[in-house]
Amino acid sequence: MSEVVQTKEPLILFVDDEAHLRVTVKDFLEFHGYQVELARSGEQALRRLQQRTPNMVILDISMPGIGGMGFLQRVQASKDPPPPILILTARSNLRSFFDGVKVAGFISKPCSKEFLLEKIRTILAESASAAKTEEKGDSRHVLLGEDDPEMAETLFRALTRQGHSVTTAESGPAVLETAPTEKPDVVVLKHYLTGLNGGPVASLLRAMPTTAATPIVVYNTVGIGDPVASVSEAGSRDVNRYVVARDSADILDAIQLTLASA
Repeated sequence: MSEVVQTKEPLILFVDDEAHLRVTVKDFLEFHGYQVELARSGEQALRRLQQRTPNMVILDISMPGIGGMGFLQRVQASKDPPPPILILTARSNLRSFFDGVKVAGFISKPCSKEFLLEKIRTILAESASAAKTEEKGDSRHVLLGEDDPEMAETLFRALTRQGHSVTTAESGPAVLETAPTEKPDVVVLKHYLTGLNGGPVASLLRAMPTTAATPIVVYNTVGIGDPVASVSEAGSRDVNRYVVARDSADILDAIQLTLASA
C-alpha cells in the first residue's frame, strides 16, 4: 500500500456505484475543503489505494463485483493498516451485519449531507488524535462504565482508534469490581448507570486505596430540552470532570482533557 498523502486538505476516497451520488458528494465535499477521489467499485478502489492512500474511505457496501465487503476483506488482510473506513449502506440492521468488522463507523443510506460531513470531521479528528498518541507512545488504559451497548461500542471503537486500551463494565458494581485489579489510567462513568449511578461509584472509588488517585470522568447523555442533573448530584468532589454530553464527541473530549491534565 502507498504512503498516506500529506496535504493541507484531507483526501477522501468515495466508493459507490451510483454515478449521480459520486458527483454530488464530490462537489459537496470539495466545497467544504476536502480533496476527493472517486471509485465505482471495490476493485477500482483497491487500485486507487495502490496509487496513494487517502486520509479516509467512504465505502458503499452493495456494489457489483467484490462489493464493499470484498474491499474490506482485502484491505484488512493487508500487512499495511488501512485508512479509516466509513461504511455507507442501505442495510437496516447495521449493527449485526458489521459485527466484528473493523471500521471507523457507518451511516444508513440515504443520509443528509450535513450528517455525512459531521461524521467525516469526527473520524478525521479521531484519526489525527490516534496518530499523535501513537507517535508519542501515550497509550492509556480506560475503564468505561456504560450500560447502553450502542454507546459502549461507539466509545470503545473511538478510544481504541486513539491508541488506548479499553475495559468495559455494564453496571456500577461491575466497575467497582474491575477497577482495583485493572488499575486503569482513567475511569469513565455514565451518570445513570445500572446497579449504582456514576456519582456513588466515583465516591466509592475515591475511598478505595488502589483507585483513590485515579482520574474519574462522569458524563450525562442528554437530548435537546432534556433535564440535566446538577454537578452536585454526580458527587463533584470525587469527579475530575463532569460533562453534559449531547453526543459521543463531548465524552471523548472530556476524556482527552482529563488524561492530558493527569
